Amino acid sequence: MKHLCTLSIIVFPAVLTAQSLVSTSPQNRTVLLEDFTGVNCQYCPEGHTIMESIESAAPDEVVLLGIHAGGFAVPSGSQPDFRTPWGNTMNSFFAVSAYPSGVIDRHTFPSPMGLAMGRGYWEMAAQEMLAAPSPVNLGVASTFNAATREVSITVEVLYTANSPGGNDYLNVLIKESGITGPQVSTTGNIPAYTHNHVMRGAVTPTWGDVVSNTTAGAFHTMTYTYALPNNWVEANCKVVAFIGEYQSDVYQAREVAVDGGTTLVIGELTNDGPLHAGAASGIDADFGMSFTNTFGSTTDYLVSLTALSAPSGWSGAFTMNGTTHTAPATITLADGASVDIDVVVTPGTTAGVGRYKLEVASVAVPQAPVLSRTVNVISGVTDLIVSNPDEFALNAQPRYVSGLQNAGNTSFAAIDRNEFIRFGQAGALSSVINLYRNVSWTFPSLVDDEVALLQTLLDGGVNMMIAGQDIGWDQSGDANAYGTPATQSFYTNYLLANFVSDGVPSNSPFNFVDADAVFGAVPNSNINTVFGSSSYNYPDEFTPIAPAVAIMNYGNTSKVGGLRAQTANYKLVYLGVGPEQFATAAVGIQVVTLSHDWFYGTVGIPEFDAALGRLGAPWPVPASDRLVVPMELDSDAVLQLFDATGRMVRTMNVAAHMPQAELHVTALADGVYTLRVDTADGRALARSVVVAH
Repeated sequence: MKHLCTLSIIVFPAVLTAQSLVSTSPQNRTVLLEDFTGVNCQYCPEGHTIMESIESAAPDEVVLLGIHAGGFAVPSGSQPDFRTPWGNTMNSFFAVSAYPSGVIDRHTFPSPMGLAMGRGYWEMAAQEMLAAPSPVNLGVASTFNAATREVSITVEVLYTANSPGGNDYLNVLIKESGITGPQVSTTGNIPAYTHNHVMRGAVTPTWGDVVSNTTAGAFHTMTYTYALPNNWVEANCKVVAFIGEYQSDVYQAREVAVDGGTTLVIGELTNDGPLHAGAASGIDADFGMSFTNTFGSTTDYLVSLTALSAPSGWSGAFTMNGTTHTAPATITLADGASVDIDVVVTPGTTAGVGRYKLEVASVAVPQAPVLSRTVNVISGVTDLIVSNPDEFALNAQPRYVSGLQNAGNTSFAAIDRNEFIRFGQAGALSSVINLYRNVSWTFPSLVDDEVALLQTLLDGGVNMMIAGQDIGWDQSGDANAYGTPATQSFYTNYLLANFVSDGVPSNSPFNFVDADAVFGAVPNSNINTVFGSSSYNYPDEFTPIAPAVAIMNYGNTSKVGGLRAQTANYKLVYLGVGPEQFATAAVGIQVVTLSHDWFYGTVGIPEFDAALGRLGAPWPVPASDRLVVPMELDSDAVLQLFDATGRMVRTMNVAAHMPQAELHVTALADGVYTLRVDTADGRALARSVVVAH
């Protein structure tokens, strides 16, 4: 099945000037995610969703491998058998006992993550490894002979630093995607499931081929051949190569198409700063980049910018050598020469999130990897839905969208947690007034980087609705939970809850507290079965911490499953189940709508007067030439008016105990605006107002 020819020589990176499969610049680790899965594993499709999310966040730095092994991989009837001797060995060696389990770069993380970990840890582990240095760079090329079905593989290895463990080991495998076949899931059997990243065969021995010279500057070339079985579709197959310690840490991983795939280095594309930014209508978001030709000779490159997703009226362009391009452009660069590329995204009046991908491709070798950077811009978004990157949360997201649409909000957007963290770290969330955290039944429910950002936003006056079962259990300290000291502290000090119990399926229906001024009129609803079986319903029970108050109980009991709070800085709605679990869809949507309306002050709440003073209803409704805001505040404040894009259009200072403020709106366009009051001591309130002439 295979033939191996290995040539090892030592050179120094400085002399690698000819075309090469491997970069000479030191690189961080990539992520090899070995997913232990099976066709009869009901939670494995959720693991597949998480895998794809991790890869989409860093597409050139993540290699996925689906290893079918263990009892859930044993086929029955017409089910396919994806097991391999290699996979069975790995399953035993890594002591996999639960499915799906993931091994990330074969690295052993501190407890409770360990080596073979549950899907809730994969995202955190991947982020940690992407930030770790690597002593070695790896390149791969593959050709396929259709007549003989022989795959010819070349692997290049370059050490940019000494490997800490001495000898390393190179593994080469074949994986296949796009295989249609049965798969069990939490919702039942899926007869035509698409199985991707399936480990099909090992080219090298079980634990790889030894690489003995691992000192800085060592360069190795290895070649392999492999006969592809007739029932494998070559167009769907990839060569996977990875290198690292013996039976331990993986330093680099690469994958290329079996037929013509290559990591040929065409150059280096770098960005000057973050790839996430905030902007406003008509205001450019600029992203500086630089591209250098390392091809080994003068060559042409095709540079293009594509809108992956952008609201109506947005535009993108890039500038090179003083010329702005809205269509692909070709540039000729001498070997070693560089060009600055400035990507400009201009939001329109429609609020939302825009994603644009800059790509640089070799004209001479079109099959070489296309270098890319995706820039992300958020503009005019006042209400932001943030969903965990998991199938259950993605399935729950439509009810949040419907709730905001039902509220008449036209300035909302939905992103996943990874994107939320990156926007926050780039300081791009200044227009956001309200957050809707869609956790559903996903793990980890919260992560450290996220709660650090949430604390800053809530302290700054942003309001939040958060919902999902097991958020509380996840912070309970249970040996199987994912909570950390940071997320546990956030649960207590910001979600204002004391966890009581994991809950039982009989915690149904939801009974909203009739006396509550916001949610008291919401009809009661049973808990729906949305996670595959009613036995998987774990509606969290908790007790509110003042100033939080209970808004919902389970059944005719005193078990609390929902609270709301108004602190000096923010408003909060927290539910121990997600809106997707409401058997009556309209009720779940209504809860989102009412949370929105309470955040904007269109639902009157007595404790607002106690917290901020007295703010009357703005008039007239709608406003035409002026907007009068009755008030009797107990401290000085700033009154601001924002349009639907998040752009501040009016502002004025108001003194404590001023009876009213007046804003001139004659020149403003018709529409819904957000009126925000910020007091000198950091308290805030936002309300919706309408301007119509």
